Amino acid sequence: MKIRKTALLIAASAALLLHAPAFAEETEQMSVVSEVSEGLSEEWSDFQFQVNDEIYRFPMMCDEFVAFGWSSEEVEGTELEPYQYSMFRFKRGDDTCTGYLLNLGINTVPASECILAGIDVDRFDWETGGDRIALPGDIVRGEADEAAIEAAYGTPTDVYEGDLYRQLTYELDYNRSLTLYIYKESNVLEDFRLENFVEPEGFDPGEPSEEIPADVAAYERPETLSTDPTDYEIEMDSQVYRLPVPVSVLISDGWELDEGESDGVIAAGYFGWVTLRKGGLEIRQTVVNRESYATIPQNCWIEELEVGGYTLETDGALAGDIRIGMTTEELLGLLEEHGIAYELDDSSEIFSYCTYNEKAYDQMCEVMIYTDSDNHFPKDTVIGITCSNAFE
Repeated sequence: MKIRKTALLIAASAALLLHAPAFAEETEQMSVVSEVSEGLSEEWSDFQFQVNDEIYRFPMMCDEFVAFGWSSEEVEGTELEPYQYSMFRFKRGDDTCTGYLLNLGINTVPASECILAGIDVDRFDWETGGDRIALPGDIVRGEADEAAIEAAYGTPTDVYEGDLYRQLTYELDYNRSLTLYIYKESNVLEDFRLENFVEPEGFDPGEPSEEIPADVAAYERPETLSTDPTDYEIEMDSQVYRLPVPVSVLISDGWELDEGESDGVIAAGYFGWVTLRKGGLEIRQTVVNRESYATIPQNCWIEELEVGGYTLETDGALAGDIRIGMTTEELLGLLEEHGIAYELDDSSEIFSYCTYNEKAYDQMCEVMIYTDSDNHFPKDTVIGITCSNAFE
């Protein structure tokens, strides 16, 4: 169950957030500029464009872009979580463009303090024929045709044929690209999108806080295991935990944090990994930081704990006194006695899995039952338990 739960957690996070390792480390040529460059580059992969006598180079900080006279009401009052990006409309006079603001820091910060990682210029918001807008290699918006673009940049990575335009894409990797739109009516470049979602040279990701969050400090462990099987509690090593549980609570019970196999800093609103050991037992699990600031793993939450399994013989129990060592008949009888629905997966030749209290993929109880008859364990006996309860 642990592997399946973790895979889904990562997939869900990836759908909403840009995961930190996905961004390439910035090279010298892509450093942030605080002044207008002397001249426009010849290479598209330098991620520049020029508006009249102004040269913009991406990524750049939002305040550097604003210093050119751009403003955005959408940015004001908006915060971005770590590794999150969002599109914002910027205006200057009658012209409008779309900027991609990205937070590569470890704390939740105002959007105005984030990196401007790209820009989208289109003819509906920024009229063609007014400002002279040029891309590297002297590719001028409203003048350059497809032949001129390919002469300057070479063969595109991808070409898309639309009803109104041909879309040429030049790509270094998933996070770094230039997309050009050649409209069929004019046969010249009118729109473009530039994306350079990387960490600028010298970027400061921020510092973590070791302050103990109020809800971590307020956590109260159950004195005894609940008699209600619908409660998300687990007993392991003679201690009872209600999930989710702060990492610091397990440490106070004698579990030692293996710093070499644990993330030292967990970004705001994000998750990381910890390894905890006690005697011959080990917990290798994801932890969640619920705060708007980065913190140490001790201040984060474990949402899943498991006991037992094929190679680890130890006592453990779930709420309702569902224990390792009980028979399948006893388990199902107890669940039916409490009117609790369950699912039994017996597709394996060696194990079956009984799942109940399932409200989401990361909120459930699961019992592992040994079904083989090789005497490694008694047949039809509970040998492992898992309790998962993620924050909503």
